[in-house]
Amino acid sequence: MSLNMSLDSPEPTHTSFSKRRTSAGIVIIGAGMAGSRFAIELARTQSNDDTARLPITLISKEPQVGYNRIMLSPVLSGESVFEETYLYELAEYEQLGITVLAGTSVDAIDTKQQCIELSDGQVLDYTELVLATGSQARVIPFANHDAKGVHVFRDIADVQVLTEYARQAKKGLVIGGGVLGLEAACALASQGADMTVVHVDSHVLNRQLDMPAAHLLQAELFSRSVKLEVLANTECITVNDQHEVNGLLLKDGRTLPADFIVMAVGVIPNMTLAQQSGLDVNRGILVDNFMHTSCPHVYAIGECVELDGELFGMVAPVNQQVDTLVSVLKAPRISSRKTANSDSRPHESENNWCPFISKPLSLKLKVSGIAAFSAGQIAFDESEMMQIERVVYQQTSFNHYLCLYIKESKLIGTVLYGDVSESGFYSQLITDGSDISSIKEDLIFGEAYCDVEKIEAAEPESAVPSDAHLIGEAS
Repeated sequence: MSLNMSLDSPEPTHTSFSKRRTSAGIVIIGAGMAGSRFAIELARTQSNDDTARLPITLISKEPQVGYNRIMLSPVLSGESVFEETYLYELAEYEQLGITVLAGTSVDAIDTKQQCIELSDGQVLDYTELVLATGSQARVIPFANHDAKGVHVFRDIADVQVLTEYARQAKKGLVIGGGVLGLEAACALASQGADMTVVHVDSHVLNRQLDMPAAHLLQAELFSRSVKLEVLANTECITVNDQHEVNGLLLKDGRTLPADFIVMAVGVIPNMTLAQQSGLDVNRGILVDNFMHTSCPHVYAIGECVELDGELFGMVAPVNQQVDTLVSVLKAPRISSRKTANSDSRPHESENNWCPFISKPLSLKLKVSGIAAFSAGQIAFDESEMMQIERVVYQQTSFNHYLCLYIKESKLIGTVLYGDVSESGFYSQLITDGSDISSIKEDLIFGEAYCDVEKIEAAEPESAVPSDAHLIGEAS
C-alpha cells in the first residue's frame, strides 16, 4: 500500500522554534504498550550492531512508563497489583541507553524543521519520529454524560476511583457488553459493588461469541452477581441536584438506579497531534505496510493507526507493527530515505524490511475462572450461511462448548467456551488458511486426533474480520 496526498491536502503548519534545541535521534511519542516495546526492541537490535546508531528518546505523557493496560482488569479485581503490570523495568531502559521523559507531553511538531516542542518547554530535534499516541476511551454524549460518577476504564487513575466505589458497595452500571465492559463488571462485583451490564444487542460479546456460547457466559455472569440488561437502549443519564449520577433512563421508559456508571463502548485513536502536524488521517493516522505516514521521517504504530480502513486494538497486530518498524528503522540513516508517498525504487536495505500484514484476530476473555475464546469469522448473513458448514460439540455437564465454521475445506472461524485448550491449534489453521480436507472428520476432537502433516497451508484470501480488541476496543 502507498499513501498519496491529494493536491488540495492542507500543508503542515510549521512553528518557528526559537528556543535552544537538543538532538534526540529517534523520538517516540507515547510510552504505552506499542511505544515502550518499540523503544526496547529497537535498542536491543541496535546493541547487536557494530555500526553507529542513533539515540532513542521515549516520551510518556503519563508518569507511569510502559505498563500493560490488559493487566488493569486483574488489578481492578484485586488479583494483582499495579507494579506487576509494567512491561519492563526502568533499569532496562537505562541499560539500553534509552532516554525516558515521563510526565510530559508534546505540544507541537514541526515536520519541516524535524523538531518537537514539549509541554515543559524543551525543543527536541528528531532524525526519525514515531507516533505511538494510542487511543482514548470513547464517551457517548448522552445527556449528563459529564455528571459526577460517570467514568471510563482506561488507566490506573480509573482503577483507583472505581475500586473505591466497590469498597463502599456502591451500585454501578457498565454501559457496553464487550470485552472491557464484562471485565470491569466482574472485577468490581468481586470487590463488593452491585453491578449491572447494560448492552444494546441480544447477548454480550455479540461480535465475538455466537449465541450458545454467549448464553453459557451470561449464566456464569449471573452466578457472579453480575446482572444483565440486554436489548437496552439508553435515553439519558439521570442526576440529582448536585449533578451526581443517580440512574440511567432507558428508551423503554425504565430507570436503572446507579451510584456510578462506567462507559465501556470502545476507543478512539489519538490523532489530534498528527492532524495538527499535517499528516493524513481518517479514523486513525494513515500508514502503509511499513508504518510510514504521509510525511517523511514520521511513522506511526499501535492503536492510533489506520491501514486499509482497519484500526488495531489487540496485542498481536500491534506487536507485529513494532516488529515491522524495527526492521525499517534499525538502520535509520538508510531507511528514512523512503517516505510513505514515495514512488521511488526500493533501496537495497528495504529487502530486509518486514511488511505488516493484518491477520485474523482472536479473543480470550481475561476474567478469572471464565474461559472463552473466538477466532476468525463467526457471524454470517443468510446468503453466507448457505455456504458454511457448522460443526458443534457440547458437553453440558461441564459447560463446554465448541463450534467450528468451515467453508470450502478451510476453517474460517471458531468459538470455544469452558475448555479452550485447542484454541491455538484452531487459530493457527484459520490464520494459515489451511486446507483441512484430510483432517476434517477428526477436527472437532482437537490436534491430537489430527494428522497435521497432511495439512496444506494456503495463502489466506484476505484477513478474516473480527472486532475483538484487548488493548482497548476499537470503535
